[in-house]
Amino acid sequence: MAIQALGFDLDGTLYPAWKMYGASAGLAFRYGTFLRAFAKARKILRDPGLMLRYENGAVENLAAFRDLQARIVAERLSSSIGDIKSLIDTIIYGKVEESFHSLQPYPDLIPCLEALRSAGFKLGLLSDLPPERKLSLMGLERFFHRSLCSEDSGSLKPDRRPFLALAAALDLPPASILYVGNKEAYDIRGARSVGMKTALLGSGRGSEADFCFRRWKDFNNWFFEGAGRLI
Repeated sequence: MAIQALGFDLDGTLYPAWKMYGASAGLAFRYGTFLRAFAKARKILRDPGLMLRYENGAVENLAAFRDLQARIVAERLSSSIGDIKSLIDTIIYGKVEESFHSLQPYPDLIPCLEALRSAGFKLGLLSDLPPERKLSLMGLERFFHRSLCSEDSGSLKPDRRPFLALAAALDLPPASILYVGNKEAYDIRGARSVGMKTALLGSGRGSEADFCFRRWKDFNNWFFEGAGRLI
């Protein structure tokens, strides 16, 4: 089936991840213990095996996801769930997002997105964290027909649900969508599990992606030379 739409990861895919770490270095210094606990919680939330000790491993919506996320962090920090939810809102969904005002996208990303839009392809975005404010601060929101957060489905990549939600939002079968990300375990594995084609921004060593690239210019050339649209 020919490609009719493209889906994109955000963090580390549309901009270099190391730049975000630099932009939020002050937060890491001030809230290091909390951020490490949050990262551990996200790891648990990605793993069906680890999730079995919580809610029988099933979380069905955003509210339940956020509650469980706060509960896991609170357990690790011996804090109240209410205090942790407030801290997550302030730091993760607030201060970290605002650090994106200083970030620039990868070179050649914008010309690639412009070319895809001009050629009539639908563009969607699927991120494990809320993308709207980040896209706005980076000046990228205008390119995407739909932007989704995995959390809204009650799960994180590589679970199938966020990718199926992206296909539904674009009103297309998964097989007609090419998903582009920088994480083999999350982006490529999750997209392939629902039948999407995939492209990996990375070395590609051992990757199961249909195409691997290091520069957006290379992706653009590959896609418009015909291989990308016909895989």
